[in-house]
Amino acid sequence: MREFLFELQSIYSQIAENQIGRLEPGLTEDEVVSSYKKIADTFSSLRLRTEIVIKDYLFPMLENVTAITDEDEEALYETAQKISSYESRADPGLALMIYQGLLEWARNKQCDAKIIKYLYWCGITLYFFSRDEQQRILGYFEEGASYADRYHTFDDPDTRKYIHRCIGNTSMSYYFMDETQKAIEVDESAFSFWNGLMFSGKDPDFPWLNYFLTCLTHRHSVLTRKVHSDPDAESKDVLKKILETAIMINKLYHKNCESFQVFGGTRYDYILWEAQFLNGLISFDMLRDNVEKKKAEFRDDDFSPDAMYVKHDLNIYLIFFAATMRKLRGKRDEVVASVSTETIDYFSKIPKSVNPREVAAQLVSSAKHLSTVFESAEQLDFVLKMTTFRHIPTYAHSIIVSRIAFCLTRFLIRQNPRCFVGFMGITRVKQVEERAEDLCRFAETSGLCHDIGKIAYITNPYIHARILTDEEFKLIKHHPDDGKTMMMREDGVLQNEGYVDVISGHHKHFDDSSGYPHDFNIGYSKHRIMIDIVAVADSIAAATDDIVRTYATPKTLNDVCMEIISEAGSRYSPVVADALKSSEMENELSSILENERGKAYYTAYLHAWS
Repeated sequence: MREFLFELQSIYSQIAENQIGRLEPGLTEDEVVSSYKKIADTFSSLRLRTEIVIKDYLFPMLENVTAITDEDEEALYETAQKISSYESRADPGLALMIYQGLLEWARNKQCDAKIIKYLYWCGITLYFFSRDEQQRILGYFEEGASYADRYHTFDDPDTRKYIHRCIGNTSMSYYFMDETQKAIEVDESAFSFWNGLMFSGKDPDFPWLNYFLTCLTHRHSVLTRKVHSDPDAESKDVLKKILETAIMINKLYHKNCESFQVFGGTRYDYILWEAQFLNGLISFDMLRDNVEKKKAEFRDDDFSPDAMYVKHDLNIYLIFFAATMRKLRGKRDEVVASVSTETIDYFSKIPKSVNPREVAAQLVSSAKHLSTVFESAEQLDFVLKMTTFRHIPTYAHSIIVSRIAFCLTRFLIRQNPRCFVGFMGITRVKQVEERAEDLCRFAETSGLCHDIGKIAYITNPYIHARILTDEEFKLIKHHPDDGKTMMMREDGVLQNEGYVDVISGHHKHFDDSSGYPHDFNIGYSKHRIMIDIVAVADSIAAATDDIVRTYATPKTLNDVCMEIISEAGSRYSPVVADALKSSEMENELSSILENERGKAYYTAYLHAWS
């Protein structure tokens, strides 16, 4: 059995060498297309081998965990480590399945040490895989933390280490779920737990301080979260508590950072500066000056955690304060203009090798914070640049969807203008021709941004090389909702409502009987016609892609059009499907697919290196 697991590791190593997006700069259009086709061919052959190993050997093993031997368990764990998002940032979906199987195996053998270990790995892998599953993530960490009262009964430091990790992540999970009081309760118990262990002399080489500082930082985050919602209105008692916590964190870090090898000094310095600023001990100018000095310590091409924090997160915080605090309104435009540009420039240069889920989390945070200071068009431009531009195949697909949506819209304006009445404030057929340019521009932009919510998932190259698990398919179905989240402002205001409806509804069936997300009712949308147009454009672009979509055999344009026409009234709009019956429309679409697909990949490639 182990030979099949090692075969799986070997396949994944080969796929890693051919990851989507790993092209050198300076290629021609033909070279870009040729390179992607070679990558796709490699994926196709490796996919067949992967499916055999997974379906015939791995899945049956995980379904019959009682028969797993200790040797099998060791090989399974090694395999999961090599493909987990936490270790190699590769395939968290498959790694999670393996960890879940190992957890069940440990429960059957009543091996508490292994249970704690696999509870942690299930929780942390699920966290990187799908942060929407917050309750499940918490369940894993909370159960692992429940072993803390038996801490001294475990002889091996490895088990004790995982208890620590589960405690810290339990607090973090409550914090992200807005369960503030429960997060504080976990922190309070952890304070005494860790404080006692630091001086117990057990495991002297283990960095207790990492977890102690994490606990304190969670407490600080809980306290400041309320302040960030209304910086001008918080009571002096809360601000004082924030300052006291920040001083404790800062002292602990700087006193022990060398002996305990604790990282993250940038974060701990800022925590103190922010607390001093909120308490009126330093001015905003001094806060900003401190940040600038800290940024100067890192090169522009440094993407270490500390560098990313100071060049990205701290810029966002400066924009936030300048835009939300009444006493800083005079500095708002100056700070926003300089810092937002710097942030976008740095963000756009983050290498593809940096954990995509972490980048996506930062992107959503940036989009929501910056939306409070951007105009609607600026917000849309930011989200487009920071998402689709980061993944060449998805951006290329979006360009083709954009071109097809443009052609369909232009055709319908000529042949069936009545379908646009009620859209974009149009009340009469006569207005359709007058607004033709606006309608076509809306269709183009809708096509470009329809898949922005996929950024956290499609950057995993392995989903191109094998059939998705049920859990992964369920996860990818979140991308319309994630795209909507990126277009929301921090204060909950929805900008670009028309584009958001297209993002939300392009996978919903015309008759609302199927598709996703379930809570989006396509019939109530004022932007229904554009959702219908982009849905058809998306299907045509995806089904005919013969460059990188290795999970399905490409179809001819005629076959796709016939399928769409046959499903008119159920899955697709009859109005848009009728347009596909026109030989004029078919010729235009054929020209796009034959002449512009390669150009789309090349355009996406150039953007990725710009």
